[in-house]
Amino acid sequence: MTPEMEGAVHLLRCLLVSLCVYPAMAYTATPESGVPAAEGSAVAPAESAPSDALATEAVEAWQAVLKQRVMARWDALIRRDFEAAYSFTSPSYRALFPLNVFKSKFGNKVAWRRVEVVTIEPKGEDAATVGIDLHVGYHQPQSEQTLEMKTYIKEPWVRVDGQWWYVMKD
Repeated sequence: MTPEMEGAVHLLRCLLVSLCVYPAMAYTATPESGVPAAEGSAVAPAESAPSDALATEAVEAWQAVLKQRVMARWDALIRRDFEAAYSFTSPSYRALFPLNVFKSKFGNKVAWRRVEVVTIEPKGEDAATVGIDLHVGYHQPQSEQTLEMKTYIKEPWVRVDGQWWYVMKD
């Protein structure tokens, strides 16, 4: 395959990913009012129906599975086990980018300490944004001290074939 064709195939794959994944992660409104769900709420309000209890149980079940995947991914990153962390990226990302490209995205100036899942915001049935508090240590070369910090980040996740995957931003 010529370099031009490889470039065209790469662009088509990127387009396919953006057409399939990003609409599923779009900011959603509540069904009753059309008003966006409250910022920071863990779950968007559900429509009132007799099966609210079952719906709540189903939401709690998939959120627990997603939280477990998020924590396992970060556990691998904290251990700097990039091969294990790579296995949590979406199948479409892994089809486009090999492990060495994934590894190259990480430096060594910051030491990840621990994470806490703060929110899980559904974005349709098969996508969610997970808000986490990330605790890090940053080594300051000038003072020879480590500065401990906490930051809040949001991570996009998608469910493909029943499994949750991290959507790696490239």
